[in-house]
Amino acid sequence: MGEKINFTQRSLLIDQIFDHLSFELSFCRLSAKQLSLIKPQLDANNVRLVGIGLEEVGLEQFIQGDFFNGELYIDTKKQCYKKLGFKRLNVLSIFPSVLSKSSREALNKAKQENISGDFRGDGFQNGGTLVVAPGGKVLVSYKQENPSDHMDIQEIFRVLGIKEEL
Repeated sequence: MGEKINFTQRSLLIDQIFDHLSFELSFCRLSAKQLSLIKPQLDANNVRLVGIGLEEVGLEQFIQGDFFNGELYIDTKKQCYKKLGFKRLNVLSIFPSVLSKSSREALNKAKQENISGDFRGDGFQNGGTLVVAPGGKVLVSYKQENPSDHMDIQEIFRVLGIKEEL
């Protein structure tokens, strides 16, 4: 917490939320859709919503499906994933993660919301969510333990000082 991240694309930063995405997984599509639902509140509070994907696999379908309403970037070398210490699953750890109760619940919720996905691409790379203050100070660095883990929206509001209820 509190470490600085250098951003070269913009010199003036307002609060930002960065979510790291895999475009083809229904877990990530669900999370992106849920974050997009709060974009009006984020906009009203001058908070940018930024998604960083790890590959181009599934990107076209992700965009066409309108899963994410924020700025979208791709880090094909996975440099930010490595530097931020996001967990990478392996053959032995992926199956228990995907078959866990939380994963089954997330898949059910995605299905209820008509959000589909597949397991093409790099499903081994976990991501997370960063909430970054002006100047680059990291307020929250949430790291996934398994692919279905995502930061709670109310926690995002709390960290940003936004008084909203969903």
